Amino acid sequence: MDDTSAVPNAWNTAQPLPGSPPDSSDRRDVIDTPHGRYWELSESGWDAMLGYLADPSTLARYAESRQHQVEVTVSDSTGERTFRTPRTSEDQAIIDEAANSYLHDLGLPERPTGYRWFQRLPDGLTVKDIDEAVYAAIKNLPPDHHPAEAVPAIHAALVKLYRER
Repeated sequence: MDDTSAVPNAWNTAQPLPGSPPDSSDRRDVIDTPHGRYWELSESGWDAMLGYLADPSTLARYAESRQHQVEVTVSDSTGERTFRTPRTSEDQAIIDEAANSYLHDLGLPERPTGYRWFQRLPDGLTVKDIDEAVYAAIKNLPPDHHPAEAVPAIHAALVKLYRER
């Protein structure tokens, strides 16, 4: 990995999100706060990587207090029923472990649990801009590359994108 190991752990240095986020947001939604525009990183390892590799000073966290719901479909002799039920702590642990396993494979620190994670967006920048810059940075890697091989290119693309603003 390039110079990302020389910086403090961005998860530990993340500031509290200024204000309260909406209860739910789409990955590409922009959240306006008194101190800037943010996007909410999904619970995926991919978004955790993006948040971590961009400028660490742009990372923010907010204590997770929502009760997530999961959709369950049951098929039996009476037919098929779909309903929503609260996500269990075991379900959440599986989600967190999957994201942290991905980060580990990349050589990045695990993301602490119990938080929603956000990234400040420079003026004029959108999540679509981030996605496009990242995909352009890795488009020439072999299709079967190990995810860690993409980290230097992704980090460079994010640093460039954030410095241009």
